[in-house]
Amino acid sequence: MLDTQSIRAANHVRAATTRKKVPGRERGLAVGALGLIIAVAVTAASVTDTVVGVRLLDKADEHTRRSRGRGGTP
Repeated sequence: MLDTQSIRAANHVRAATTRKKVPGRERGLAVGALGLIIAVAVTAASVTDTVVGVRLLDKADEHTRRSRGRGGTP
């Protein structure tokens, strides 16, 4: 499961976005069937959810390959 959440920045940070009214950062999580965190991505809030999702899937794939002992190459 993938999910993203916008996090408001401190008052002195000027990071307003064009698509959202929340200045700050966006975090994305990838969790497994048991609810354990597999991958985390933290980006600027202006980054689209699609880009965050692709990063999370890449990290989750890398984690799966490492845990199965196949290294980092397909």
